[in-house]
This record gives sequence, C-alpha cells and structure tokens, in this order.
Amino acid sequence: MGRHRVVDAAASMLLGAACPGCGNPTARLCPRCRDEIRALAAAPVAVRGIGVPVVAAGPHQGVLRALVIAYKERQAWWLNADLGPPLAESVARALLEAGGRVPAGVVLVPVPSLRSSVRVRGLDTTRALAVRAARLLSASGLPARVEASLLHARSTADQAELGERARRENLRGALVARPGAPGVRVLVDDLTTTGASLAEGCRALAVATTPVTACAVVAATPRRDARR
Repeated sequence: MGRHRVVDAAASMLLGAACPGCGNPTARLCPRCRDEIRALAAAPVAVRGIGVPVVAAGPHQGVLRALVIAYKERQAWWLNADLGPPLAESVARALLEAGGRVPAGVVLVPVPSLRSSVRVRGLDTTRALAVRAARLLSASGLPARVEASLLHARSTADQAELGERARRENLRGALVARPGAPGVRVLVDDLTTTGASLAEGCRALAVATTPVTACAVVAATPRRDARR
C-alpha cells in the first residue's frame, strides 16, 4: 500500500476524514475530484444589470459546489489551493472578454465577507481566494495584486430565501469603496447566484471613481426564474 493510501486509510479510520468533493475516505481531495476541478473551463455567464463581463470557472453544482460549501461553511480552508486556480482562470478569461490591456497589471477587488461570518470562520474566505489567485496570475506573467477596498456600510438580511429582485433591494447601498490607485480592476467572489453582490460591488466602486473592468467568480448558480 502506498504512503498516501496508508495516510488516507488512517485518517478515515481515526478521524472520519473524507474527500469534500465525493465523500470517499481520504485525508485530502481525491484524485478524481481534483482532476474534475482542474478540467474546468472558465466561461462567461449571463448576469443582468452588471454592465461588464462576468466569468465563472464552472456551474455551482456537483463537485465544485461541494468544494465551495466545504471551503466556506466547514472550515476546509486548505481547499484554497484547489479553488484559487479556477478563480485565477476566471480572472484571465474575464480580462479577455473585456478586451482590455493590462500593461500595469490587474487589481483584484474581493466582495467582502460579512463581518459576522469572518468572526465565526476566523477568515475572510473570499479575500483569501483573491490573494491565492493574484499570486498565481503574477507567477504566470500577469502582475496582480489584491485591493480590499470594499466595505460593508450597513447590515443586510439573510439572502438565502430571497429572490433576485429582493436580493438586489437588500444589498442596494450596502457597500462603500475606499478610493484606490488607478488600475484595471476585476471584482471577484467565490459564488454568484443572482448577481446582486456583484452589482452592488460594481456600483460602489464606480461611485469611488475606481470602476470595474470585469467580474470573476469560482462558481455561478444556473439561472432560474427570477420571479421565484
């Protein structure tokens, strides 16, 4: 039995460890799920009211959905290493869709996690993903940095049970942006469902005269009837 199999077997037996993608016994992401994530192809998604290209690494379903949930809600922060590359690919594709040149590099602006969530998790998971993606982009030859310029201006209701229109009303005016240095900005998030968070982030950054060139996310929920 190989060394990794011994570790996986011991972790499963003693700790109940399982792959967050498929549930198979392992101390990490299993090879099949890792291959599935690496095979994702970033593509534009239709989001109303944004005004700039929005690109997702893949749909919020299957293995990708399971990993995003594990990363955000189950403290599987080590998945940053697996979800960072898809976000970096989304950023690169979003810049191509925008048709903009970035001679001075790109600025990644993460949608801020709720302060209550950061307190519970001990980590701003979206910002951590942005940092990982920026490092990968820079290593590939596209200078990138993270600018955490978006802040929450007020509290908001839980979005889980809200439809698209209600989500946008709930978030309208909820973010403010600190002025930043000139640069090509890409608004990034782990997940977009209705586009409400992206729309509010774009609005706040435009008010601060630091407009967004494109948006990039790890996963996008397939469109449903907005009247729901």
